Amino acid sequence: MVSAFELRVALAIIAVIIIAAIYVWYRANTKDRLIDDLSANDLDLTEELDDIPALADVDEALGLPDDLRSEFQGVSKQLREETISKRVQEAQRIHQTATRSSVSSSTTFAGSDGKQMLVVFHVVAREPEIFTGPMIQQMMSELELEHSEMGVYHYNVQRLDKKQSVYCVANMLNPGTFDLDTMDSFTTPGVTFILQLPGPEDELKSFNIMTEHAQRLAAFLNGDLLDENRNPVSKQSISSYKEQVQLFGLRATRHSASA
Repeated sequence: MVSAFELRVALAIIAVIIIAAIYVWYRANTKDRLIDDLSANDLDLTEELDDIPALADVDEALGLPDDLRSEFQGVSKQLREETISKRVQEAQRIHQTATRSSVSSSTTFAGSDGKQMLVVFHVVAREPEIFTGPMIQQMMSELELEHSEMGVYHYNVQRLDKKQSVYCVANMLNPGTFDLDTMDSFTTPGVTFILQLPGPEDELKSFNIMTEHAQRLAAFLNGDLLDENRNPVSKQSISSYKEQVQLFGLRATRHSASA
């Protein structure tokens, strides 16, 4: 006969087998239900994918030129954005540097290497007056200045087979240019004369030419010729500028001779 102990062991084993069978059945049925649910509710990502713009559309929206578009083909979106941002910042930096140079309030500036010098004068309208496009065009013509592709006026001299700029005249307002197509309605509070040395002429001769033209323009337009502090330019200050220009010319000559 089977003892009570053996009966309890047998019942325990049967219970374990039943529990294991129930667990296996539950897991199998749960997996089947999950699969069925996923199949029945298959995720459609079409809409989400349609919301992601194509690279060509991004390029067009950003207004990128063709050469820049081809350069970015196959590059990740993050790298594209970083590269574009860097180029925009660099372009802005270059533009701001050029603008500051063209309309700087500094009268004279010598490069750290002593090889270049910038001389700047301002001719400003007397409030509440303002300079108009036709007035400026007429005076630029009388002074024999020519409008360039960069949008500023140049006083040129012929050297061999090409013209070289002695000095230029820019608009005091950013971006410093004159648009010939809108000069009839153009107005500005002033213009800036810019002389970069060395140039095609002797340094002192170039300075004298620009100074004379700036004075004539100021007289014609009933404006004021100003220095680096926006104070009227006096005969004494002009003499001081001439000394600086002559000193720069001597140093430039010595540098060329020793080179």
